[in-house]
Amino acid sequence: MGKYISFPEDLPGHIGTLVLNLVDPATDAGSIARLVASSLGTLDSEVAANIDSDPLIDYRAQRPWVNYQAGQLTGMWREGLALSVVKDVEGTEFLRLYGSEPDFHWDSLVADMLDVVERFGVQSIYSFTAIPAPVPHTRAADMMVRSTKPDAQSDGLDANFWFQASFADYLEYHASRLDIPMTNVAVRVPMYLAGHHYSSGAVGALSMVGKISGLRFPVGDLQHDVARQNERLVELAEENHELGQVIGAFEKDYDEKGDTPGFVSAPDMDYTVPTVDEIGRAAEQFLAQVDSANERPHVENEFDPQGLAHRIDEIRRARSWRSDQQDQGRNGWQPPSAPHAQSGKPDDTPEPEQKDEPESQDEQSPDDPDSSDSGKGKRWGRHSWGFGKN
Repeated sequence: MGKYISFPEDLPGHIGTLVLNLVDPATDAGSIARLVASSLGTLDSEVAANIDSDPLIDYRAQRPWVNYQAGQLTGMWREGLALSVVKDVEGTEFLRLYGSEPDFHWDSLVADMLDVVERFGVQSIYSFTAIPAPVPHTRAADMMVRSTKPDAQSDGLDANFWFQASFADYLEYHASRLDIPMTNVAVRVPMYLAGHHYSSGAVGALSMVGKISGLRFPVGDLQHDVARQNERLVELAEENHELGQVIGAFEKDYDEKGDTPGFVSAPDMDYTVPTVDEIGRAAEQFLAQVDSANERPHVENEFDPQGLAHRIDEIRRARSWRSDQQDQGRNGWQPPSAPHAQSGKPDDTPEPEQKDEPESQDEQSPDDPDSSDSGKGKRWGRHSWGFGKN
């Protein structure tokens, strides 16, 4: 068992491909990683391992979102890290590590990821990067493909420079020391779209990884968004003369230089048209999943690595028990386990002074919030937890 990653008893079998799709909004040029995550998030998946991401995320740098409605906070959204077994559009399984890029303990998490590689028999790892560059959106997205395998690409970028690493880069460096094949696809994003979204680049990144890995990813929604974005940029270029000049200058420079050494254009997606039987089986599988999802109880917050949601549920149950006891007392009814009922005292017999702890465990409910055995000897009152009024 790793430091932050733990595996279920029924561990899935051999899965040869791992895709890293971590998002850091501060460095995600063109929202490439976010768009890729949105596309891959539509695929069927199940949990492959549990990741305790609470120690890995700086919540002041990557703050959770809360939803305000009519005077109350009614919802919360936060994204940790998750490792899932995912099926591509043709049913081929692969591992996907996704969520927020970790802020802390990269060495320990790399060690855990190497354990993942060993346990699942991973043979190839893929990651995505976005690079702001003076290129126009009117040309096909191009990218640099970097790999730890010497024969994975024919032409590399002839350059020597240092840059700040992502976690995927950090893992790639250490994986190369162990001869673990890992490939990175770095998409060039037009500089004027670096702070926006560049759907064409996300389509190119997915198609390139699909071509190398043999996986088939859903890109239909992204392709529709490419068309809408291009139409909008034409309108903006007509309204904003300076933007039009910038795009025109990038187009001229790109066309004059031709293909840039070390960069390749995105390949075309070569999906085969499914047969009627394949479409029918896919529809049956989808309907079965919908029925299964409707049967499952609603879970407010499935991301609970530290057991916070579980502790809150325990407190709520304990408060409900106490409220029932108070209502019973007001109605003049006493539970059979009350001390005077066991000793045969009449109802008007004065009760002894109440103690903070009951005299025996037989006289306390297992859900009693004031039990000395609850929370390993800690009282669950509002002063220690701060969850509001009793």
